[in-house]
Amino acid sequence: MPNPITLFFMIFFLLESVIAIVENSFIFMILGREWMRCRTLPPGDIILASLGISRFFLQWMSIFSNFFTYFFPLKLSVYFGTFWTFSNMTTFWFTTCLGVFYCVKISAFTHPVFLWLKWRIPQMIHLFLFCSLLTSILLTTPQILTTFLTFQVKVPGNSSEKTILEDKMCAYRIHYFMPMQLFILLLPFLFFLVSIIFLISTLCRHLGKMQHHSSSLQDPSMQVHITALKSLFFFLILYTSYFLPLIISTIIPISVSSSWFWVREVVTYAGISIHPAFLILNSPKLRGALKKIFHVPEAA
Repeated sequence: MPNPITLFFMIFFLLESVIAIVENSFIFMILGREWMRCRTLPPGDIILASLGISRFFLQWMSIFSNFFTYFFPLKLSVYFGTFWTFSNMTTFWFTTCLGVFYCVKISAFTHPVFLWLKWRIPQMIHLFLFCSLLTSILLTTPQILTTFLTFQVKVPGNSSEKTILEDKMCAYRIHYFMPMQLFILLLPFLFFLVSIIFLISTLCRHLGKMQHHSSSLQDPSMQVHITALKSLFFFLILYTSYFLPLIISTIIPISVSSSWFWVREVVTYAGISIHPAFLILNSPKLRGALKKIFHVPEAA
């Protein structure tokens, strides 16, 4: 039976997860219904829908993995952990696709390569998402094989030999696969950072032009840049709050029975539950659907 502190953070994590599941389900259902009706979606909405479904599965896998590890045998929890790895990787790459798409869409760089990318990226969204999915599958395969060899393959010999094999497999996961996984996840994080730098540069240049012409900061173009910049800064904070605990958990493993483990889980998944709400409120389509559900009248 968990102690009171552990139980509190378990419940907090569970509530946080339920919120994230509901929010991401809402995003996917609204955009999925729109696709069924129109047979097409704008590129940004395609990424939003993909991110929503990946986060939906990520949150479920985190619940199953954490609670099965705590209350049930290790063997079952490892399988959920494998599916969590896949959902986690797809979420990272889809999140990066969303950030890069918004930055390319809003930025005003005039370099020919950038202009070509800006023109081509809406047509390449499906390819980007497919490559993200394929990358996640390929990177998850070693963990699937390790899990299969550890728990399914019948090893001849006495129990001590089997224990040695299991220990080697676990050591492989801890010392090789997990560091490699975090290194791979660092790549989309760096892409996201570069995207924000591009947008900051665009905003500063646009601000300089506005000041040179003595224009008001209420200029619609300026407001679009400022809103996007705020969104991406908020996005970066949540992205970082999710990425850093993953690094820490690899360097300093914490037992699932410890209260600190559940504190870390609450911090890690805070962004997964907060960011969808931010996306909903900043999307006219999703915000309008939410108002209809709660019968909120549209502003005149």
